[in-house]
Amino acid sequence: MLRVMLMLAVVFVGACAGSSATVVSSAGPGIRQAQAEPAQGPKLRIAVSDFDFRGKPGIGSGLADMLNAALFNSNRFIVLERARLDDVTAEQDLAATGRFDTSTVAPVGQLEGAELIVRGSVTEFEPDCSGGSVLLASTRKACMAINLRIVDVRTGRIVNATTVEGTSRNAGVGFTYALSDLPIGLGAYSKTPMEQAIRNCIDTAVQYIADTKL
Repeated sequence: MLRVMLMLAVVFVGACAGSSATVVSSAGPGIRQAQAEPAQGPKLRIAVSDFDFRGKPGIGSGLADMLNAALFNSNRFIVLERARLDDVTAEQDLAATGRFDTSTVAPVGQLEGAELIVRGSVTEFEPDCSGGSVLLASTRKACMAINLRIVDVRTGRIVNATTVEGTSRNAGVGFTYALSDLPIGLGAYSKTPMEQAIRNCIDTAVQYIADTKL
C-alpha cells in the first residue's frame, strides 16, 4: 500500500511539474487606478462600436474588442464597455431582487456615459496581397484598411475621420501586445501575416486617436 501511495505521489508531482500557466501583463492602468479615474477628469470617456464588415461574421466584433483593449492599454482614455453592457446591467438588476447583501451589490445609476464613440468599417481585408511575384513566391504579405469616425455624443457631430492602413511588413507601436491570442472571429488568422497586419492596423489607429486633438 505504501509503495502504491508513493507511486501515485510521484505521478501527481510529475503531472504538476508538466503544467504551467502564464499571466500576460498589460501596460494599461491597474484596477484601482481605473476605478479611481474621475469621470469628469482630463481623460475623455470613449466607447467603441462593432466594426462594419460584410465579410466573415465575427470579424467586426473582434476588431472592436482589440481596439477597446488597445485604447485601455494606452492609458489615455476612460474606456467604457458597450458590446456587452447587458452583462453589467443584469448584475446591477440583481440588487432589486432582495436576495443579496445590499452592501455588496452593484449600485444602480452610476454607469458613465461616453463623450466620444468610435465607429469603424473595414475597407480592405486581404490575407495575401503580395502581388504574386515569381521571385517572391514564398513571401506572403497581408493588407488591411479601416475607416474610422469619431463622433461627439453631445452633438452627434463627426469630429474626426481617417483611414488607417496596416500590412504585415510595417511596425506597430505596441498597444495590443498584451493580447496573446486573437479574439473569437479572428482566431483563424492567428500566427499568420494577417495577424500582424491586424495588430499593426489597430496599433496605428490607437496612436492616431490618442494624438488627435479633440
